[in-house]
Amino acid sequence: MTAQDAAQQPTLCQVLAGARGFAAWEIDPLAGRVRPLAGGAPGPDSNQPAAESLAAFLAGIDTDDRARVAAALDAAAAPGSMGLDIAFRRAGAAPGAFWQLARFHVVGRDEAGRPLRLAGIIADIGALPDLAAGALGSTENDRLAALAAELARRTEELASAHRLARVGAWRWDLARHRVWLSTETLWLLGIEGAAAEMDYDQLRRIIHPDDYHYAMACFREAVQTATPVTLEYRTVLPDGAIHAVLTHAEPVIGADGRVAQLRGTTQDVTPFRRVEAALRESEDHYRHMVELHPQIPWTAGPDGGILEVGPQWLAITGMTREETMPFGWTSAVHPDDLPPTLAAWQHSLASGDPVDVEFRIRAADGAYAWVRARAAARRDEAGQILRWYGTLEDITDRWMAENARKASEALALRVLEASGDAVIVFDAAGAVTFANARLAPLLGLDAPPEGLDADGLFASAHCRELCAALKRAMETGAGAHFELFWPPTDRWLEATIVAEASDISLFLRDVSEKRLAQQQLRYAASVDYMTGAANRASLFSRLAEQLQCQQPGNLTALLCLDLDYFKEINDQHGHPTGDAVLRQLVSRLRLCLRSRDLLARCGGDEFVIMQTGVSAPPDALALADRILAALRQPFEVDGISLPAGASIGVAVALPGQADADSLYRQADRALYVAKSRARGTYRLFHPDMLQADEASRRLRAELSGALGRGEFALDFQPIVHLATRRTVGVEALLRWHHPARGLIPPAEFIPLAEESGQIAALGAWVLRRACAAARAWPDDVKISVNVSPRQFEIGDIRATVTEALAAGGLPASRLKLEITESVLLSQNAASARLLQDLRELGAMLVLDDFGTGFSSLSYLDTFKVDVVKIDKSFLSRIRAPGDRQPIFEAIMGMTAALNLPVTAEGVETAVQLDYVTSLGCDWAQGYFFSPPVSEAELRRQLRTPAAAARNG
Repeated sequence: MTAQDAAQQPTLCQVLAGARGFAAWEIDPLAGRVRPLAGGAPGPDSNQPAAESLAAFLAGIDTDDRARVAAALDAAAAPGSMGLDIAFRRAGAAPGAFWQLARFHVVGRDEAGRPLRLAGIIADIGALPDLAAGALGSTENDRLAALAAELARRTEELASAHRLARVGAWRWDLARHRVWLSTETLWLLGIEGAAAEMDYDQLRRIIHPDDYHYAMACFREAVQTATPVTLEYRTVLPDGAIHAVLTHAEPVIGADGRVAQLRGTTQDVTPFRRVEAALRESEDHYRHMVELHPQIPWTAGPDGGILEVGPQWLAITGMTREETMPFGWTSAVHPDDLPPTLAAWQHSLASGDPVDVEFRIRAADGAYAWVRARAAARRDEAGQILRWYGTLEDITDRWMAENARKASEALALRVLEASGDAVIVFDAAGAVTFANARLAPLLGLDAPPEGLDADGLFASAHCRELCAALKRAMETGAGAHFELFWPPTDRWLEATIVAEASDISLFLRDVSEKRLAQQQLRYAASVDYMTGAANRASLFSRLAEQLQCQQPGNLTALLCLDLDYFKEINDQHGHPTGDAVLRQLVSRLRLCLRSRDLLARCGGDEFVIMQTGVSAPPDALALADRILAALRQPFEVDGISLPAGASIGVAVALPGQADADSLYRQADRALYVAKSRARGTYRLFHPDMLQADEASRRLRAELSGALGRGEFALDFQPIVHLATRRTVGVEALLRWHHPARGLIPPAEFIPLAEESGQIAALGAWVLRRACAAARAWPDDVKISVNVSPRQFEIGDIRATVTEALAAGGLPASRLKLEITESVLLSQNAASARLLQDLRELGAMLVLDDFGTGFSSLSYLDTFKVDVVKIDKSFLSRIRAPGDRQPIFEAIMGMTAALNLPVTAEGVETAVQLDYVTSLGCDWAQGYFFSPPVSEAELRRQLRTPAAAARNG
C-alpha cells in the first residue's frame, strides 16, 4: 500500500465519528496539546470546540471535576503510564447532565518510557447520576474499551507504516493560516515531538529557498483549481541537511463550496534520489570508462558474431554499428592480415581457448593501425559458451617503437661495423657475443674471436690491466677508460669498458697517431720551433725543479744573452737572415754547453742558459768567456758576413734560493748593465745592481713631472768651422737640474725618458727652446738639436719640427737635426720617407755618433744625410803627435768618397785639432773651443770676435 492509498482509506477515527456520541482525540503530553483526530468530531448533541492546549481543554470541564481530570492527565503523561480512563462533566452543564467518558491508550514512548502520544475517544454518556465504573452498562463499557484499544492499535500501525514508508500526513487550514503536521511528518523534517501546528514563517524556513516559490505556486494552483497536485521539492532540516520530498495535496471543500483546507501526505524520497544519482553516476562512469579507455570493449556470440562494440571502434574505422556487426568488421582488416586473424578466431571458437591475435585495421582516413584483439569465453554451468568478452588495443605505437628499435639496432650494427673502433661484447659469464670486423686486424688475430671468452682472448701478460678491468666490470658493473700498449700489432690502444645489465661492451681505438701527435705537441710546447732550443715555459719549469734540489757546491747559474747587432741585421737584411743567424748562434752555444745544461730562447734574440753543477761564480763566468770566444767570428749567411757580438748577464743562485723568477731578474739586470757599459762583455750580478734599479725607478718617477716643474734647461756648445775658425753652429744640450741631486747627466735620464715615452714631450720642448734661442744669433749660425729614435716611433716628428720653427720664427735652413744610425736602420722605407720630408722642410740631417754602430755605407747612400758626425771616442786615443786612429781615417775616406762634410766631436787638445785638420775634417767641437755654456754666455761669445776665432 502506498502512502497515497493509506491517506485515502477511511480511518478508524472516521468510523468512530460516524457513531452517535463518539469523537476521536489525541493528546501530546510533551507539548501539552490536545486535538481531535482527522475525521473525528464531538457528538451531535455536543457543541464543545476543539481544544488547542490542555489548559483550554481543562477549562471546558466542570470546576468540580477539573482538578481530578488534571491529576489523571499528569498520571497519564508519567513514565510507564498505560493511558487514561476517566469520566467528567462539561462546564456549565446542569447537574447529572452532559457526562463524558475519556479513554486513551499510549501510542509511542521515548527512551525514558514517557508517552509521546495518547490516542483515544471521548463519548457522551448522557445525564448520569454518578460516575461509578458501572455507570454505563457492561456491554457498552466493554464496547467502548475495545474501540479505544482498537483505535490505539490501528493508530500505532498507521504511524509505523508511515515511518517505514517515510510518509507523514498534514492538513493546511487556509482560514487560520496554519498547517498541522503529524508526528511522522515532523520526524521526516527532523523535528522531535508529537503532531503540531506551525505558521507560514515556520513553513518557509522548512522548504529550501530555491524551491519555495515553486512549491507555493503548486499549492495555489490546487486551491484555485480545486484539483489534487503532486510535487517534489527540497526541505532543509534543523541540522542543515537537505532532503528531497514528494508531496500529494488534495483540496477539502467547505460548507460554502469553496476550498477550506488542503490535506495530504509528504514522503521523504531522498534515498530514492540518492540511488538514482548513484545509478546515473555509475552509468556515466561506465560510459566514460568505455569511451576514454584506450582499449575498445566488444562482445560476441558463441558463433563469433559481434554483438556489441565500444564507440571508439566506430570513431576509428568510420563504420556504423550495422556495418560492423555481426561479421562486417572483417572488411576493416588489412587483406594480408585477414586470413591469419580469422584462422586464430575460428580456432578459439572451436576450442574455447582465449584468443590473442594482432592485425591491422583500416582507419577512417585510409591509414592502417596495428591492434591487438584478446577475448575469453563465459560459460554456463554445463560448460557451454554463452558469450565472448574481449578488448581491442591500439598497439601502433608499440609496433612503431619495435620497428624503430629494430631499425636502430640495424643502424647501430652498421655503424659498429663501419666504425674505426674495434667493438667486442661479452655476456655476464665473459663469453664473446659480438665482435665487429675491425677487431681481428687491430689485435692481430688470425680469425674472429667466435667461441672465445675474455680469459682466452686476453690471456697474454700484456693484457693484465685489461683483464682486471673486464673482471671488475663483470663483478661490480664498474666501467673503465684507459690506454694500453698492444705489442702484437705495435699499437697504442684506448680501451673503454661499458657495463650494462646483461653484457659488457669493450671499445678499442687505435690512438698511436694521437699519442705521437701529443708527443709532438709536448715537444712544440717546450721547444722553440725555429731554433730547436727550449722555450721560456720549459726553461722556468726546469729551473724551478733544479732550484728545489740544489745544494752547496752544486748550484745553478743563469746566463742571459743578447746579440749586439741583431736588430740591425734584421732591419737591413730581413728576418729570414736574422732567423738564420739565430740558428747558427744556437749551434755555437750548444758547443759550449754540457748535456745537463739547458739552452732556451725567451724571445727575439734573447737566450738564457741554465748551467747546473756550479760550485762557485767563476764556473759561470768561465762559461761566459767560452761563449764570447765562440762569437768572435762573424756569422756567414748567403755569402754575407755579419757581426756576431753578444752581451751576457750572469746570476748564480745562492743555497736555499728557490725563486726562479728572482734568479731570472738578477741575470736580466746583469745583462742590462753589461749592455749599458759596453757591448761584447758580460757582468756578474751584484746586489748593488738592484739598488741601481731602485734608484732608476725613483728617477723615472721624478722625471715624469720635471718638465712641468721647470727643472730642465739647455746648454749650448759651439761648432767651429776649421778653415776659418769661426763659430758656424751650436749644439743644444739638455740639462736636468734636480732639486735634490743637482745636475743629472743626460746618459742617466735620456734612456728613462725613451723607455717611458716621455721623450716625445721632452724632445718637442727642446726643439721649441732651441729654435727660439737661435733666432737671436747671427743668421749664419745654425742650431743643432739631437732627436731620439723614439721620437720617430711614438710622435709626429715632422709636425713637431714644423711647430717649433713656426713658434721660434726660425728659418728651417738654420736647423740641423742630429740622428743616430738606429733611426736609419729601424724602419727603412718608412724612415726614408720621413727623413725626406724633414729635408724638404729645409732642415739639415746630421748622422751623429758615426762609427760606434753598424756604420754601413749602404744606408749612407740610401738615406741622404747632409753631415756625418764622428763619435768622440775615436779621438780620445790621439794623445801625442803621430798617433793615429785607423777607423777615424777610414770614416774620413768614406765620407770624402761620398762628398759628405764631417764634424769631429770631442776635440779637446791642439794635437787632436791638428789631427782632424790634417785629415780634411770640415767642422769640430769640443772643450778645446768651448765647453757647453748657458744661453747668455753663448750670446756673449757670439758678440766677441776674439772668442769666435779662438786659436785662430
